Amino acid sequence: MQPLDRPFTMGQLLTLQTDIVTVLIYGKRYDIPVSVSEHQLLTTIAQDEIVLLPVNFERTRLLLDIPELSPHLERELNDFADSDESVTDLLKEGV
Repeated sequence: MQPLDRPFTMGQLLTLQTDIVTVLIYGKRYDIPVSVSEHQLLTTIAQDEIVLLPVNFERTRLLLDIPELSPHLERELNDFADSDESVTDLLKEGV
């Protein structure tokens, strides 16, 4: 995986169709096209209660190849969770 050269944001998965995923970003809905492999992955994880997905800043595509240890990813998740405790720490605790 290569480091991201552009900013991104997090979107909450709302609905998944064959070729489109609808995400919620700051109260607005965005329909983003997905590939067959992305659809398969999203079908598996869509079972969870809340699913956050990295989306490019233009809200036109998913960024599923972000390294788990990306500082920008942790910042975005912490902003979304609005928590004093790091999301990475929460995830390690299984919350």
